[in-house]
Amino acid sequence: MSEERDIAPDRKARGIALLLEQTARLVYDEKQPRALHAVQWSALRYLERAGAKSRNVAGLAKYLGVTSGPASRTAASLVSRGLAEVMDSPTDSRTKIINLTDAGHAALEHDPLNRCARIVHELGDDELSTLALALNKLHSRLSKPSDD
Repeated sequence: MSEERDIAPDRKARGIALLLEQTARLVYDEKQPRALHAVQWSALRYLERAGAKSRNVAGLAKYLGVTSGPASRTAASLVSRGLAEVMDSPTDSRTKIINLTDAGHAALEHDPLNRCARIVHELGDDELSTLALALNKLHSRLSKPSDD
């Protein structure tokens, strides 16, 4: 019997982790051929909020937690879709600034994260506080290098 108790928390934690993964996938439920990928949505959100000095491949890479190669490809995909444009930095000729186009700003009006935010907004204060604390702790721990 005590063996079952030892296994139960691990199974429960794994079940919650799986539910979290599936919930995150549901945010990006659109399956159309021209639909943006999750990383492209993240990049659009970053470019909308970042200051001019940070709206470059290096800043995007840091935000996305990737190297400059994938960040550069993500930026290029947004440019090819007409959602972003690349301009020379007025202060540093070696740096390119990535700006959202009008189409990029318009796309963010249909950001799939908005649906999630509306649902989160419906939570009660206690649920919201508990969820925020739990997600902050989870994010903080996942952000650190793994020790397994």
